[in-house]
Amino acid sequence: MEKVDNVIRIPTKLEGNFFKFWLQFLEPFHNLTPRESDIFAAFLQERYELSKVISDPDILDTVVMSEDTKRKIREKCGVSLPHFQVIMAKLKKNKVLLDNKIHPKFIPNLKKDAKSFQLLLLFDLQ
Repeated sequence: MEKVDNVIRIPTKLEGNFFKFWLQFLEPFHNLTPRESDIFAAFLQERYELSKVISDPDILDTVVMSEDTKRKIREKCGVSLPHFQVIMAKLKKNKVLLDNKIHPKFIPNLKKDAKSFQLLLLFDLQ
């Protein structure tokens, strides 16, 4: 593999738009609407925050998908319960949620207190 020569810097904060930007890059793989992406980004951000104190992945998945966390995300995003339920069904339909867990391929592998995150796009030219 040759040396990487194209670097694009995207200034962002984990508490800000990072997870929204992450989902924008992955849009061809999830096909979520902008509102669905906002909700899903809130789940990813909550999962990241919880991962700082919960190291067991099974417990982390359980807490992220708990009713308390869902209520917190609903309130944070200003979504009514019926609309939230429709969005949750679409997240499952689009397979970003599997078996009541976030699909692993949509979870960025951020390290605790990371200062940067690198996304490598490898186009396998045939």
